[in-house]
Amino acid sequence: MATDVNYAVADEKVDPSRQARNTVDLDNIPRRRYFFGAEGRSLTTHVAIAGSLGFLLFGYDQGVLGGLNAADEFLSTFGYPSSALLGTINAIYEIGCFCGAITVFLVGERLGRKKCIYIGALLQFLGAALQAASFGVPQMIVGRIICGWGNGFNTATTPLWISELIPAKARGRAVAIEGNLIAFGIVIAYYYNIGMSYTTGPAQWRAPIASQGAIIIAQVAWCYLLPESPRWLTRHGKHEEAIDILAQLKGKGIQPSDPAVLKQKKSIDNALALEEADGPWKFTEIFKNGPLKIRRRFILAIWLQAMQQLSGINVLVYYFPHTLTTDIGMDYETSLQVGAGLADTYWVFSFVTVFFLDQMGRRKPLIWGAAACGICFLCAGLLQTEITPVRAKASLLFFFAYEAIFACGWLPIPWLYPPEIMPLRHRTHSAALATASDWIFNYMIVQITPVAIANIRWKTYIIFFVLNIWFAIIVWLVYPETSGRTLEEIDLLYTGDCDRLFVVDRRGVLLPGFRSKMGREGDADSMVDDDSSTASSNKRGMVGEKAVARHREFGV
Repeated sequence: MATDVNYAVADEKVDPSRQARNTVDLDNIPRRRYFFGAEGRSLTTHVAIAGSLGFLLFGYDQGVLGGLNAADEFLSTFGYPSSALLGTINAIYEIGCFCGAITVFLVGERLGRKKCIYIGALLQFLGAALQAASFGVPQMIVGRIICGWGNGFNTATTPLWISELIPAKARGRAVAIEGNLIAFGIVIAYYYNIGMSYTTGPAQWRAPIASQGAIIIAQVAWCYLLPESPRWLTRHGKHEEAIDILAQLKGKGIQPSDPAVLKQKKSIDNALALEEADGPWKFTEIFKNGPLKIRRRFILAIWLQAMQQLSGINVLVYYFPHTLTTDIGMDYETSLQVGAGLADTYWVFSFVTVFFLDQMGRRKPLIWGAAACGICFLCAGLLQTEITPVRAKASLLFFFAYEAIFACGWLPIPWLYPPEIMPLRHRTHSAALATASDWIFNYMIVQITPVAIANIRWKTYIIFFVLNIWFAIIVWLVYPETSGRTLEEIDLLYTGDCDRLFVVDRRGVLLPGFRSKMGREGDADSMVDDDSSTASSNKRGMVGEKAVARHREFGV
């Protein structure tokens, strides 16, 4: 366990290398090569690519069925399903994803990050094969559930694996790239569907579904060549392997005996030792606030991902071609081309967060994004009260605007925020529950959308207008800004003068304690060293040193 190994750090009056050798022979640690000898930035880049492939697959799977929902060849194979049954075929995938996330919640820490990714990939491969070979609705539904189960593993584990391997200063961009790849996966799926629309026969829809297998194989091959999380290895007593990985992540040619490596390993050891001091994690801890307001943080994490789905994004991702053919009267080929243009917009604007997410912060893109998305739905809905060619084209403009705005904030931030605000002890469980929340509300939206469009048509968009305005108000009132803060500094958002539900004053202005620290007080994205730990601990007198130190480590 983490407490079995003790390391000195720079501000202790002990040579780190000499003390470490009391338990680990640093000069004889077995050195492994990852991704053909990649080290430092090159190694972390390959980690980011491997994680991005998982989210590319996520986006592709969303987009591919969205383009097939209006395909006559696809619909005829399944007996031209009703709106309700079509919604079930689409939405049952989200039930599988929900089950996958809950499975990670239950056994993810025991299995490890990479094993969870492998299991998820295997389930997705089997599910894709079953879907591509389907000749009836029952087989398609089973395939969708299994494929979703695998994607639940993927989406609940990949952000954790990345956050524990990539330096904290790059965490915002890394997650933004994942969001960008979700959008790019949708683009690939739409253009693939356009190409296959010129063919005839079952291959028109079977080939796009089966092609997921290529992305799955690439993801597994990439992950196989990369390291496990040093934090997970340390927790399970594999200290030599963890030190070796930390050294290779630190830079090219860095040795395990390097003081910076040992100092970082010491930080992980301390965090895990204090975590284990409270005994095994219990489910009831979710419902206890404690000095660090754990219950409040769980609620914020889970509800943010629920809001992402309730904002209406999958009304367009899954059903845009279907809406264009049923509500506006377009033919199938034209609806696919317009849908591809919408996907292009989604992808292009997602680059904004790739380059500027940490500078933009978290609150502003969420607040203004939700308000603007709501206005887009309001305008699109009002224009469709009486469909004419001019009104139809005008409403499309607001759908395109919605996707562009959503990509600039609501696409990546709900995936970043839950692990960002949670202490180490609760991070795995928080990420899994937040992901499960995302999928169960995703299921609800995908299930009811075709029925809503068939029965209340334009009023469907008015519902999403109201929801988005409500979400903007919620974020404005209770979500603190986290950009530019280490995890230890994020603990301060829930203690002392910041121990309050509303983060704004009576005038609606964000209180100083909840503001971004990006660009202030030095490099806030760097790993916390012992000097900063001491300073931060002094600020936490009201909480107690042990309660806060328990949650020190954000990642490597």
